[in-house]
Amino acid sequence: MCQALATYVLGPGIEAFGSGPDGGREASFRGRVPYPSSADPWNGFGILQAKFKERILGTGADATWLRRQVKAELDAWADPGKARVSQGRRPDYLIVATNVPLSGIPGAGGKARIDKLIREYSHRIGLKDWRVWDAGQITALLNAYPDVRRAFAALITPSEVLAQMRDRLDTPPEVSVVLNIPIAAIRPGQSGCEAAFAAAYNAAGGEARLGQALGEVYDAGPGWVQHFTGSPSGEPAVICALHERTAITVAESIWNEVCAIGGGHPGSGAAGVGFPVGSRPQAPFIDPTSEEVELAGGQWGAGRLARQKPDRWIWKPDIAFDSQTTSDRDSWGTGKGDMDLRVRLAARIPVADSDLRVTGSGRERMLAALRSAPFNDVLLEAARRRGLKADALQWDETPDPDGHNNTRFATYQSIIRASDQRPALIGNLWFMLPGGYSHGLSSVADMRVDFDAIRAWSSPGPPAQDDIWLTREELIDFFTRAWDVTTTILPMAATANLLEAPPAGAPRLELHIQNERPETSGKPRALRTFDLVDLSYYGKPRTTHHPDLSVGVTIPLGLSREQITPLVHEALARMTEDFGFTDASPA
Repeated sequence: MCQALATYVLGPGIEAFGSGPDGGREASFRGRVPYPSSADPWNGFGILQAKFKERILGTGADATWLRRQVKAELDAWADPGKARVSQGRRPDYLIVATNVPLSGIPGAGGKARIDKLIREYSHRIGLKDWRVWDAGQITALLNAYPDVRRAFAALITPSEVLAQMRDRLDTPPEVSVVLNIPIAAIRPGQSGCEAAFAAAYNAAGGEARLGQALGEVYDAGPGWVQHFTGSPSGEPAVICALHERTAITVAESIWNEVCAIGGGHPGSGAAGVGFPVGSRPQAPFIDPTSEEVELAGGQWGAGRLARQKPDRWIWKPDIAFDSQTTSDRDSWGTGKGDMDLRVRLAARIPVADSDLRVTGSGRERMLAALRSAPFNDVLLEAARRRGLKADALQWDETPDPDGHNNTRFATYQSIIRASDQRPALIGNLWFMLPGGYSHGLSSVADMRVDFDAIRAWSSPGPPAQDDIWLTREELIDFFTRAWDVTTTILPMAATANLLEAPPAGAPRLELHIQNERPETSGKPRALRTFDLVDLSYYGKPRTTHHPDLSVGVTIPLGLSREQITPLVHEALARMTEDFGFTDASPA
């Protein structure tokens, strides 16, 4: 029927394809066609793809299903390794025809969502233009082309059958027509998947709960997926299985939540976060009453779908420590070597929102939160303990060339000076929005200390060494408070609530303790790292040559201080263990 409509709409020169593998197309055309209007015709290579949903639910699940189908096709067209690309060509124009009705609400309806999805892929595929023929559009086309409507009358409405009978009879009889088209009973699974899918199907309640399969299993990135109608009194369901893993049955609403993570951007959804592999509480059928859904197999690493509100779920990556800490070790290394010690916490937070901007109102919002943040107390207390006069912190924009302040950057500093006006303690804050093809927000909080300036201030006589170096407790306080600054406060310059931005991966922190004048630097007044920080709690270092200590940790956003503090304790233990301390042992 869609091929026939395309013949009338685009012209008789289209090439229609039969059943079987079609390379992502039901029909194609080349050259100039009188669409979308004769005044502004398409001219190039175009394809028509049809997406038929056997059971229309009349809910948002229909649009979500279509979005998933369209995304799979777009991924295939964007992949240069696919045969349809390597052995054919990418289209200039695309028509997606579907029996799914789409809401026309501007910006938020089903039509807007599908249009946004195709637009995001258009530059990768080379699309010049596209159209979506949903149920409403196809109905309008059938009304415009009655020959097509009558040719496929048996597949459309009983009214067309009645119309044909009235054409033949002088006095049309009263006729009641009921079309009983049985749903094809499709075995769960597909070649190589039957046993695993059948086991999950039966464990979840079989036909009484899952109903009939809506189609065969299809490959969806990290594994296999199959959709089911659900029972008359229950919602539709999905059976999914990572490759070489046990099949899991979930309610379709749960599956839709997984697919919606990341806002539909390339690499998001199930490809990013993975497939459901378990739940809390454990159950053979994961339904919306679950508190958490464990996910695995995605490109973003292990995590879970967690209930935030009764009607809202969020994705949370699993907490994991690592030693790969080169990304932000020296980024924003303003004035490195001018001071003695730099303690740094750097955050990278991948987001899929390309509309973020640092605004004037955002800066005011961020500064208001910063002025009352406990992070200030950490810096002030460190200064006061060492005899510096520090009543309050004043956060000022970092001037050029060291700082950048525009719609992409926000950089601030606060300086506590010694008696000779040398900076003795500096707080530095940097925030950067992603640029180009990057998806990561970058936030950095530094505390830099010049112990020589502190000693020059102190009188009479030099203070005890214990009053100079940074203690373990001060390190813990700094990292705990800087955690909140980098993941919550600095992003306020661009968004009131970072948790509302669609993720594009797992947030990650780097914790650094850096000697700015190591013995090997050749700088005047070279120093040993362990004369600057007191880490004796972790035993003795097996070597004295460690200018920098660091550790990385993957985190979820929105942790409380009670959750952050033990993670900082473990981070320091892992950091010192990595660098050979004799008594370091993570809990």
